Amino acid sequence: MPSAQELIKDAEIARFLETHQGAADAIQRAARELANKPDAQAALKKLLPALSSKIVKVFFSYKTKDAPAAQVVVSVLRESSADKLEITYQGEFTQEIAGRQWREQIRDGVRRANWFILLLPDPSDELDWCLYETGLFEAQLTSADRLICLHHPDSAIPSPIEGYHAVAATIPEMEKFLRMVYLEEGPIPGLPPINRSIDHRIPELAGRIVEAIRAPKRKLQRDVFEPWIELRLEEAGALKSKEGLDSATIVEANKEALDLFGFRQLKGTFGELRSTIVEGQGDGRWREELFHVIRKIAQGRTFNPIQAVFQSPDGKIYRPVALAVDRSGQDGPVQTYHLTFAEEVTASDTSVIPTELSMLGTLLRFTFRFRWEVLERFAKGPLSADDIERLEINLTRITVDWESRGAMDEADIPKLFAGTQAARLQEMTTAWYRLRNREKTGELDIAIEQKDGEKIPKLLAGILPLNQEFLEMAADRFAEMVGDPKR
Repeated sequence: MPSAQELIKDAEIARFLETHQGAADAIQRAARELANKPDAQAALKKLLPALSSKIVKVFFSYKTKDAPAAQVVVSVLRESSADKLEITYQGEFTQEIAGRQWREQIRDGVRRANWFILLLPDPSDELDWCLYETGLFEAQLTSADRLICLHHPDSAIPSPIEGYHAVAATIPEMEKFLRMVYLEEGPIPGLPPINRSIDHRIPELAGRIVEAIRAPKRKLQRDVFEPWIELRLEEAGALKSKEGLDSATIVEANKEALDLFGFRQLKGTFGELRSTIVEGQGDGRWREELFHVIRKIAQGRTFNPIQAVFQSPDGKIYRPVALAVDRSGQDGPVQTYHLTFAEEVTASDTSVIPTELSMLGTLLRFTFRFRWEVLERFAKGPLSADDIERLEINLTRITVDWESRGAMDEADIPKLFAGTQAARLQEMTTAWYRLRNREKTGELDIAIEQKDGEKIPKLLAGILPLNQEFLEMAADRFAEMVGDPKR
């Protein structure tokens, strides 16, 4: 193996030194680093242009479908290189270069490269062209060159390139790679670090590259057992009413969803799909709740699960469920919404029950729930912070269920009773509103907000006699209505 001095005296290298005196120090350093390598002479000759320009030549190889990720990686490498990385990649070849000229530019870029970087998010696809470019580089590979493979951590490296410097798209691995690129001495033999000043930015740059190298597409068939649809809706965060949902495009729907709505073929919009659902006058609470949920999702807000239900053409009852969304990146805008429809086997079909009887039955159900889910449980104090939290959860559950399935206008409730009973009901309602109301200004609202474990049970205990009185009054009235043959 030639010594450093013998390398410098090589005729070709000596002539280059004579005409590039500014690169003398870099060439001598490179000669010392390569002196113990079996290919030292070839390696140093290949390095000469880079040592003169003090620019590392890089060829970036990728598959066409990975072009967006490649563009991000190249952009990140360039912006922090202080113009000391000259990166060649197919995305910047001009449209005029085609056929033979295009291949010649590929060959020229590969042969001049000191580094060859292969982007491989998913090796399951065909690699013919990437392996062709890799083969070109390997054919003139020297000990001064670097061959690097950037890949998704879940992707196995194909056997033809498994011996390369593999960098998994994880933050620790990518930070290590970027420190090698920018901070280490000798990015190529003879040159100083590319840009030591960006040490503090390494985590940020690593994160951008990791995010760009997307998870490999797995060729799996997904079977959704519930009725399922995928919606695309522009500007969902600006929706004004439930009617705005009708313009949402149906991207996909499974057979179960088409059967639910009574169709054999996919419909274009949500409005067309739901057209088979018969709604009574002023009814449509399931769409009202769905509208609010989708708008909140688009605005990045939290939401309560949908409770309202609807009846399908075959008589079954379903509840919409906001299952998932597809986004552009981790925090990007929502692209599509995934909805399923869960069959509600416990929901009542009130369409065949006389209206007033159905209303009174609903009132009794909620009054019983309030008695045993709230009053019997929390009217004895004092309450702990955990007790108050459970109370809020129970009140919210009952409130949401009432608003979704109450099936009545609250102004119509007194009409179920006559004379003194109607007047008494109004007094009970007024007393309750003094404790809790929509504006959250009632005594109970304030006590809950202040986490007053002493006052809350006293207020609830005061409601117990009213609850008992109403249950007896409503039960008697229910018995009258059931026994009335005119109803």
